[in-house]
Amino acid sequence: GSTAAAQDWKETLKKAATAAADKATDGKLTQYALAGTWNYTGPGVKFEGNDIASEVGGAALETAVVKQLEKAYAKAGIQPGAGTFTFGKDDDTFTATLSTHTLTGTYEYDAPTHVVTLHFAKGKFNLGSVPGHAYISGQELVLVFPVTKLVEVVTALGSKVSYFSTATALLSKYKNVYVGFAFSK
Repeated sequence: GSTAAAQDWKETLKKAATAAADKATDGKLTQYALAGTWNYTGPGVKFEGNDIASEVGGAALETAVVKQLEKAYAKAGIQPGAGTFTFGKDDDTFTATLSTHTLTGTYEYDAPTHVVTLHFAKGKFNLGSVPGHAYISGQELVLVFPVTKLVEVVTALGSKVSYFSTATALLSKYKNVYVGFAFSK
């Protein structure tokens, strides 16, 4: 018990320090840390907002949303350990592998806003450009997109939208909700 609790506190402090450093550098810390290969660990959820009430409400809702997304992702074949996302170190390319699907393209990252726009290469799935947000906290990357965009991407990959109906219904009443994926280095 106490060893696990100490590790949880260490990770919490590491995440808080990373978030504070990222804020102090106007998002540049995330920009530099983004390059490399990240391993899929589970769904990612981010609630954007300036008021504390929406942040507190978002934090309380996040656990329920993650559980719904875990079920939907598993049905779509996306499970922890079954995916990676690699951002190029010397160029602006990316390669994403989720389940049996591999997507490539280029990306743009705007440090102050944390907006990462993925420009997918044309191929079997013509997804075009998809704007999202990237946040690094400790050793975790959360890559999230507006809920409607995520449903479009998953639909294009051949999964049924019904997998996401519960989570989507839950999120539709909240403004500035982003869902996607969490990764670790």
